[in-house]
Amino acid sequence: MKLVKTTIKLTYSAALAICLMAAAVSSSHARDVNGVNMEESVVIDGQNLILNGAGVHVINRVNIFALGYYLPKQKTTQAELLASPGPIRLKLVMIKAVESELMSRRFLADMRTSTTKDERIQLLSQLMAMGQGFAAVGDWKVGDIMSIEWNKSKGTSFYANGKQIGETLKDDLTMQAIMRIWVGDNSASPKLKRQLLGEKE
Repeated sequence: MKLVKTTIKLTYSAALAICLMAAAVSSSHARDVNGVNMEESVVIDGQNLILNGAGVHVINRVNIFALGYYLPKQKTTQAELLASPGPIRLKLVMIKAVESELMSRRFLADMRTSTTKDERIQLLSQLMAMGQGFAAVGDWKVGDIMSIEWNKSKGTSFYANGKQIGETLKDDLTMQAIMRIWVGDNSASPKLKRQLLGEKE
């Protein structure tokens, strides 16, 4: 009987040790971004992507969401990043709760800033589709995750907590416009731009 109890204790201890080791390994493969864990790598369409850079999107000194750019290879300049052949994933993790209408308005306003007049004309139907998609999602809560994925052969897809928002937008300009919000010439945050290009502060 004592042997059985001893065996059970040892088995439990071994299982606990394995769990703790797994947690340690998991955390070592994630980057802490203002309390949010950003995986160092993800797999999209069978291809491994690395975390190019990550930071926090701030509005009026308020942290809104953590943001990470995932690419096949590290890119350290704006031109290189925007020219990446993909696939590409942008991951946004909400740090502050935001109403759906406000999230949509700010996102689309930022896209207008990141595009030219001619580009906005080309993106008219895509912008409308994005607005409808945001409205269907509802309010964004702390911890909610938005993923934006682009594959040259498929287009741009949006996901809220793993569930696709609307239809895939089958063009390349949409993702370019979105990426330029934070790493383009008109980026509102030079610090975040540097972080997304791989600079660690």
